Amino acid sequence: MSLKMHDEMITARSVRLKKIRLAVFMLLMFAGFGAVLARLFDVQMLHYKRYVDYSKNQYYQKVVFSPTRGRILDRNMETLAMTVPMKSVFATPTNMENKAGAAAIIARELGMDYRSVRARLEKKAHFAWIRRKVGDAEYESLRSRGLRGVMFVDEDRRFYPLGGVASRVLGFCGLDNSGLAGLEYLYDKSLAGEQVTLIAQKDAAGRIFQYPEKPPDSNFDLVSTIDVRTQYDAEKAVRRVYDRYRPKSALVVVMEVRTGDLLAVAELPGMDSNDYASYPTSSQRPLTVTQAYEPGSTFKIFVSAAAIDSGAASPDEKFDCENGRFEMYGKTFKEAKNNKYQIMPLWDVFAKSSNIGMIKVGQKLGEKRLYESLRKFGFGERTGVDLPGEITGTLRPYQSWSGSSLPSVSFGQEVNTTPIQLVAALSAIGNGGTSVRPHLMKRILKDGRVVGEHSAPEPKRVVSRSAAEQVIRMMRYAVTNGTGKMAAIPGYDIAGKTGTAQKFDNERRVYMSDRAISSFAALFPANAPEYALLVVVDEPMGAGWGGEVAAPVARDVIEAMTRRNGVPAEGQLKYVVDWKNFRAAAAYE
Repeated sequence: MSLKMHDEMITARSVRLKKIRLAVFMLLMFAGFGAVLARLFDVQMLHYKRYVDYSKNQYYQKVVFSPTRGRILDRNMETLAMTVPMKSVFATPTNMENKAGAAAIIARELGMDYRSVRARLEKKAHFAWIRRKVGDAEYESLRSRGLRGVMFVDEDRRFYPLGGVASRVLGFCGLDNSGLAGLEYLYDKSLAGEQVTLIAQKDAAGRIFQYPEKPPDSNFDLVSTIDVRTQYDAEKAVRRVYDRYRPKSALVVVMEVRTGDLLAVAELPGMDSNDYASYPTSSQRPLTVTQAYEPGSTFKIFVSAAAIDSGAASPDEKFDCENGRFEMYGKTFKEAKNNKYQIMPLWDVFAKSSNIGMIKVGQKLGEKRLYESLRKFGFGERTGVDLPGEITGTLRPYQSWSGSSLPSVSFGQEVNTTPIQLVAALSAIGNGGTSVRPHLMKRILKDGRVVGEHSAPEPKRVVSRSAAEQVIRMMRYAVTNGTGKMAAIPGYDIAGKTGTAQKFDNERRVYMSDRAISSFAALFPANAPEYALLVVVDEPMGAGWGGEVAAPVARDVIEAMTRRNGVPAEGQLKYVVDWKNFRAAAAYE
């Protein structure tokens, strides 16, 4: 090979290498440029929002504001529940030195267990709660000790200025101020309001240096139907019967017959909503909607109304009370206190509370008509009252009744009702035979303006006005001349009916002679009823009759309400009665 050819080969190889290097360089350059473009596309197009948010998070932070929880008020704007500022105690364990000494001081000042406090301080953490929402005295005492690593933060606490008044109805809130029971639970969303999220600015070290201004509260105040004065009257009266007879429970419910407004719901044993955790769960539930009981003779109000309304019986129709003993389907029925009644008109059967006479009324109605009438009154279904936990009670379909069911139901056995069901049915009698739904929320306020009101369903006709008025006359006579005499108030016109229901022993399948529920149902003023009232006393010790135990409670509440409303007494009330047509007229001495 000549020298010239050798040089040409070397030159050609050199050129190829340069081209390869150039190609590789260009390829790498384009690849790098492509990677940059891909990255730009990813940042600018595909994940633009994520990177913008990441950038913002370096300099900004979301701050959530919770509004102050709204108040619960009575119908006259008296505060029943409110929110107050309090201090909560926390520690930063990593900044503490003498943890044993600090734990001893904290435990002493806050009344806590030393070991519990010490365990919290020994945590390898930057934050540990010690106690939330402490009292002013505890806060000031602990703050004055100047403990390193012990700090305080402002929090809200729910406060009930009237203590245990209407506590089972109001309910209570937990540590986070969320409603856990009663109206607090049912209207939690309105009372709590809506949280608002704003943006705070941070410095280069990530520390917030500019907080946004807290927005106005977005919560609402709830105006209830409760009249705190009537509530006080009811609670004083129920306290007296509770202290005297030591029953398992006692309650009073007062309702406006035309509106369904519940003016008072007083129950014992009660609780203080400020310290609800110290009470058993059984003291936290409203008995008015969760207690089912056999109503006994108060049920005769509705059986009588059904009979009169349907034409099955009239007030002056006579019934044979069988001298106090009546057998039906192999079961013997007797009168209370072994009374031996003969033939009496319905108004006297009602006033003397004859079980056998009322069985005869039930027979004239028949199973189907009796059952359907009681369902119209709302028995066996929820009333829809705005309290959590309402139960239906028990009214079995008539198709499943035994032979002894009709006579038993006729005088208030084999049926379970709740107090709210009975007072709602009673209100229908007082409201001319038309039922309204009981309720506790009257209106919702925002900055003093009404933004929501109770919306009642259309009133429902249960019995005729004439039937309701005739039953009220019978109830008036029961107070002046029958078993309800201890509810009578000189000068005031009251319609009422006593009830004494022996409790059923489920194990032995018998009614117990030594355990009873005493009750009294009333409408007042009787000539134009405005209020329905129910008293229920569960297992009073040493007594049992509704006329003896429950009727005086009703009298005390009615008397207090009437005096406060300025209705003057007019002497001793008596009745002049036209027995034939059963027209009762009030006359005063």
